[in-house]
Amino acid sequence: MITETVIDVRYPECDQMGIVHHAVYPIWYEIARMDYFEQVGFSFSAMHEKGIDPPMVDLHVMFQAPVRYPGQVTIRTKATFAAPKKLRLHYETYYLGKLVNVCETFHIWTGPDGRSLDMEQNLPEVYEKLTGAVEAE
Repeated sequence: MITETVIDVRYPECDQMGIVHHAVYPIWYEIARMDYFEQVGFSFSAMHEKGIDPPMVDLHVMFQAPVRYPGQVTIRTKATFAAPKKLRLHYETYYLGKLVNVCETFHIWTGPDGRSLDMEQNLPEVYEKLTGAVEAE
């Protein structure tokens, strides 16, 4: 499953040259990740009700071209790996129809106590949805 999230580029996100600052991209990925989980069927609100979180433990970003104000970006998100305690997501950011940024984030599942959580044992129906949505790289 690949989701698409459209985000408006806001002026305050840009530097003096009118280019989106690199610190904005992780915020955009968070928005895209929320959309992804919503479409998988395990929204952030449902996670929080159960005390479950997917904290990011690694972020790898490759910038290929700048994004400028004004405009919109489209972020395509997919899971490339899912295991009972781990998840890797891949993002492609498009601006004016061109690929401008690629990112991967790696997450672990944690429970209400903040410790590692095995999704297959604790929420098998959600784990099945997550693994069923994984796309090959």
